[in-house]
Amino acid sequence: MLSHTDSTYLCQLTAAQIQEILVLDGVLIQQYQPQLHRWLTIAQLPDLGQLTLNLEPEKAQEIDLRLHQREIVEFTAMTTVMDVNICDRYVFIPLVEQPDLYGNNQSGLWGRICLSGNLNSIWTAQDLSWVQALGQQLVAAMNMLREFADSRESNVSSSSPLLYLAESIERVDELETICHKKDEFINNISHDLRAPLMNIKMAMRMLKTSLKMDADIDGLLSGHPAEKYLAILEQECDREVELINNILDLQRLELAIDNINLESVEIRSWLSTTIEPFIHRADISQQKLVTSLSDWLPTVTTDRICLTKIFIELLNNACKYTHVEGEILVDLHGDPNSDWLTIEIKNQATISAQHLPHIFEQFYRIPGSNRSQQGSGLGLSLVQKLVQQLNGKIKVSSSKGWTEFVIQLPIREA
Repeated sequence: MLSHTDSTYLCQLTAAQIQEILVLDGVLIQQYQPQLHRWLTIAQLPDLGQLTLNLEPEKAQEIDLRLHQREIVEFTAMTTVMDVNICDRYVFIPLVEQPDLYGNNQSGLWGRICLSGNLNSIWTAQDLSWVQALGQQLVAAMNMLREFADSRESNVSSSSPLLYLAESIERVDELETICHKKDEFINNISHDLRAPLMNIKMAMRMLKTSLKMDADIDGLLSGHPAEKYLAILEQECDREVELINNILDLQRLELAIDNINLESVEIRSWLSTTIEPFIHRADISQQKLVTSLSDWLPTVTTDRICLTKIFIELLNNACKYTHVEGEILVDLHGDPNSDWLTIEIKNQATISAQHLPHIFEQFYRIPGSNRSQQGSGLGLSLVQKLVQQLNGKIKVSSSKGWTEFVIQLPIREA
């Protein structure tokens, strides 16, 4: 069932995609309210209020006028803070209202997307065209959500139960189309971005291989800044692929597209295979990875792929946020008299009480953390939904320099 949170999710998803791809300081999506002659913010990244638009009245009027004329507006603002000149760059991209399913709605101004950067920010005409096209897809999806909400209100207000039933039957096909287009919007964003990213990833691997095959170039590359830049490209590409894959996985879970594939998983042998890459990774990172297993471990009837995704995501986070010479503890225990398998993953890192309640929220990132260590902002949301998919429980705690995730999974599915 669609709700207000669906529109919020679509807007935040769009803003997050734009910020990640163009590497911006901030993204702002606003809807125009013609009756009040003002802009309503519906999505903002970062989401802690850092992005503010302090425009002079004359400049704001000029921007509004040009946006109504369907122009993309770009300008630079200079501010002085403690005798230091700071250059901020902005781009305002107009979003045009689109007809609904019945051909209604005038082609007026629906809203705008604001991109915020600095003196070194570079965006091409192709970048801005892509952002505008993405924004127009968002407008179409938002209109579908509004039509669905209006239809529900209309049906509920019908005085005759028979009339209500007749209207509901007539709307079934139409609502299915709306839901399909909304889901298609999210999937299109993810699929359209994943294909070129995989090509980029493959091209970088071939580039590295070809450079290493030439002894002279390989010798010059070692220790050269170009080697560092290539590593950054690979890292950022991996982060973006992870983001898109997580979005697709979350969407499938939301729509219950993927069925659970139950099979018998012998936990002891499954663990030895799954944890092996992390043992090697911890050794390279000079971390201490310790496993503790109870004498009795069950054979669990579950979805092996979901279970592996949960474990890998939590252990990957533990390795990522544990300092050099820090400890990571993995504890699995079962009881022949219990119906649950318990998995505990602890690492030496602390999450403050202020942020702990929000870490399962989509796109939530702890402010002030090292950007190079940040993930997609969707990993823990995905873990929570996968645990729910397996009819399990998950909880997190953090104190005294340790953060602990505890998962309980049913040994046998009913």
